[in-house]
Amino acid sequence: MPQCLQCQSERVTRGKIVDPPNGGPTSFHPDGLRLFAFTLSRGPQMADQAHACLDCGLVWSTTDKAELNAFVRNHCN
Repeated sequence: MPQCLQCQSERVTRGKIVDPPNGGPTSFHPDGLRLFAFTLSRGPQMADQAHACLDCGLVWSTTDKAELNAFVRNHCN
């Protein structure tokens, strides 16, 4: 199981960073998102700032943990 790079927690979920074509805010779509989940939210909005490692190429950002947990609880399997 992967660990959080910052706090080493094992409560980590995989997903996709989605940049909507209409120019809206970039958001995170966790794996397990129900196909027909009704939500007005596109997922937890990503922070404006991201980080990248110049040695290995890993790129990461953050999102609000309460918003992420609520979104997964309400819209994912």
